[in-house]
Amino acid sequence: MATLGKRPGRALAATGVAALLAVLASFGTALRGSGADGDRVFVYQVVDGDTIRVVTGTHRETVRLLGVDAPETHHPVKGQEPYGPEATEFARAALQGKWVRLEYEDGPRKDKYHRTLAYVRLDDGTLFNQSLIEAGYAEVFRRFPFRYSEQFRAAERAARASHVGMWKLAERPAGRIIGNRHSRIYHLPGQSHYDKVAEDNRVYFDSEEAARAAGYRPAQR
Repeated sequence: MATLGKRPGRALAATGVAALLAVLASFGTALRGSGADGDRVFVYQVVDGDTIRVVTGTHRETVRLLGVDAPETHHPVKGQEPYGPEATEFARAALQGKWVRLEYEDGPRKDKYHRTLAYVRLDDGTLFNQSLIEAGYAEVFRRFPFRYSEQFRAAERAARASHVGMWKLAERPAGRIIGNRHSRIYHLPGQSHYDKVAEDNRVYFDSEEAARAAGYRPAQR
């Protein structure tokens, strides 16, 4: 009895999701539309900027958007990063409660966390993964090649140049700390490689503590 009414808001939200899923499940496999252009699914929850949960027939799955990396909102190490909540709200407004189509790369469709890897296309043909980058709420995921790599990189360059979304951070005055996303090293103003980090590889931090918390180590010179 001690736990009753502890978090009524969360309980109501969970009840609502459960009710929605029950209704969707009653339609069975009619909800799933597979074809050469991907699977049509219903987005019942947005987890964060680049992760959603969908219903495919009577099966629920978590989808990780391909080719993008949005700021974290509840990472166990990084915590909440700047523009993480904004990226989540942008995705929620565009996707939650909507029908979308998932498109895939050739090869494995699951990551090591068992999430489905996919592009998300809206009914009007919009590729949401790219929209997230264009709005400045994600950067290009550069660790692996993918079919839209050049297209997404061009979108990120435009977002950076326009200082939209998280790229507004680039408007900070001199004195900021620059991290190199490839080497995971951060540079202080005045150090020899401070201005030599390629723009596409830069990550900005307000303090050395923030850089270290994100997994970066200091440059030696």
